[in-house]
Amino acid sequence: MKHFINKILYTFSLYLPIILLATTTPEEISQTTGNSHIKNLAIFYTIQGKIEDKYNIFVEKKLKSIGFNLTDPHKRVNDQYKTKWGSSVLDVLSFMPVVNDSVVLPLLNIDPRIAGFSPFNMLIYKKLDENMTHVGHLLPQTMLNILEIHNEEVRKKFSAPFQKLDETISKNLGGKVSYMPYTKLPKQTMIHFEYTFDTPDNMEDFIDEFQNKFELAFINKGYLIAGYHNFMEATDDAEEILADYDAFWTYSLCHLEFSYNMFDTMKARPEAGLFAPCTMYMYIKKGSNKVVVGMFRLHNWSDALNITNPEQLKLVEKLDREIPEILTHFGMKAGKNINPLTMPQNKITTEKVTQNEVPKITSTTNHTTAIETNTSEEENVLEIILPTVPTPPKVIKVIGGSTNT
Repeated sequence: MKHFINKILYTFSLYLPIILLATTTPEEISQTTGNSHIKNLAIFYTIQGKIEDKYNIFVEKKLKSIGFNLTDPHKRVNDQYKTKWGSSVLDVLSFMPVVNDSVVLPLLNIDPRIAGFSPFNMLIYKKLDENMTHVGHLLPQTMLNILEIHNEEVRKKFSAPFQKLDETISKNLGGKVSYMPYTKLPKQTMIHFEYTFDTPDNMEDFIDEFQNKFELAFINKGYLIAGYHNFMEATDDAEEILADYDAFWTYSLCHLEFSYNMFDTMKARPEAGLFAPCTMYMYIKKGSNKVVVGMFRLHNWSDALNITNPEQLKLVEKLDREIPEILTHFGMKAGKNINPLTMPQNKITTEKVTQNEVPKITSTTNHTTAIETNTSEEENVLEIILPTVPTPPKVIKVIGGSTNT
C-alpha cells in the first residue's frame, strides 16, 4: 500500500508543472523564469515559406466566423515603400486591423479607453532574404497594461476571445509558436485630450464638420488617416448598447517617414508593426459638450521593443511631441489618462473655442478620401497610393538586428 501511494505521488509530481502551465496566462508564463520584470508582449507564429494569400483569406473570412472583423486592411505596405523610396528589404508587410465589436461595445460602457486597441493589428511580414513568414499580434494583457485598465471585468472579458483567436490561428496556419518578451513600458503610456464645444442644434452636423477639420489638421502635417471605425454602426444594436453616447469612433493614424524607417530598410524592425497603425479613439457622452480623445504614445514601441537606434528614437520623440501639439493647436486641452466614467460628470458649459484655435477647412473631405486611395470592393482593401520621389533619401543605419520570434 505504501509503495502504491509513493508511486501516485511520484506520478503527480511529474505532471504538476504541466497542470500549472495549463492554467497560466501567456503573460505569466515568462515570469516562471524567475525574473518578475519580464512579461510577454506578443505572440508570433513562424511559418515556413510564403503564406500571404492563405493568410489574407484566413483573416478576411475565418476570423469573421469567430467574431473578429477586419476593418481597414493595408496589404503589401512594402510595395508602397518601394514606390516612394526605391527599395525595400521586405517581401511582405501587411497591416490587418481586426476588432471584436460584440465584445468591445458593452465594455465601452465600463471603460471607454478599451477603444485604444479596438481595432488591433494582425501583423504579417516576411523579409526577402528568408523563407519564413511571421504572423503575430499583441497579447491582450499588454494592450490593457498600456491603456492602464485595471478593472477585472473589462480585463477578463476583453481577453477571453483571444484564446479562440490563437487556437484558430494554430489550427489553420500552424507554424512554430513563440512569445516576444518585454521588460518595461514608458512611465506615460497614453495621451488624453478634451475638446469643449458649444452645444449644437444638430449633433450630426457638428460631428461631420469636426471630423473634416480634425482629419485635415493631421493630413496637413504629413499624417495619413489610415482607418476609421464607427462603433455606433458596428452592429445592428450598437446605438442601443451605446445609448449613453452621442458618438464613438476610432481613427488609425500612420506617418510614412516613421513607418518606413521603423519597419523597412536594412536592420529595421518589421515586428514593430504589431503597434501599427496607431489607434486614436474619440467619443462624446450623451448630454456632454466635450469630445474626449485618447491614444497610446509611440514610446510604447521603443520601450517595449528595446529600440536603441538613435535615428529611430528621434522619430519616436518627434511624433510623441508633434501629435499633442496638433491636438493643442486644434483647441484641445491635455488631461490625465483616467476612466472618465468613474469621475463626477461636469455639467454642460457654453465655453467657446475661438476661431484661431481651429484650423480652417480648405476643402471638404471624408474618411475614405482623406488620403488618395484605391478601393477594391471584392477584397475591401484600402490601398495607400504614395507619390514617387525622384531621389531616395539616405537609409537610416540601425544599431542591432531585429528580434527573431
